[in-house]
Amino acid sequence: MQSNNERPAPLPRLLLVEDQLDLADLMEQALTDEGNEIAHANSVFEALGMLDSGHFDGAVLDVELRDGVVFPVADRLLELGIPYLFASAVYDQLVPVRHRRAPFLAKPFHVQGLQRAVREALGRTAAPPTPPPH
Repeated sequence: MQSNNERPAPLPRLLLVEDQLDLADLMEQALTDEGNEIAHANSVFEALGMLDSGHFDGAVLDVELRDGVVFPVADRLLELGIPYLFASAVYDQLVPVRHRRAPFLAKPFHVQGLQRAVREALGRTAAPPTPPPH
């Protein structure tokens, strides 16, 4: 039980960088359902600005955006020590060597695959199943 003085742990805050708005909405809902708070950027420029002004626990990055490739954002995440993964329709071989450690989720993907990839990137596990009654 929580006492009145204890605050619940803050939700993990994720930066979602995706320029297809319908897909971004779907991804945001899937990640919110997993207990995350989502901030959405639809360009490299917007994502870099959000990284400079806010705190994030992780990021999901599309590779090709309207204003260029997302690698400057990945570079900044790497500098900040924030875990990230790519979710993209481009080939993973296009990812620069310096970012090859980041997980790569190929589009199209299943929502459960996205949720699992984000949990793994953040070092979290799914809630354990409820044991059957005795």
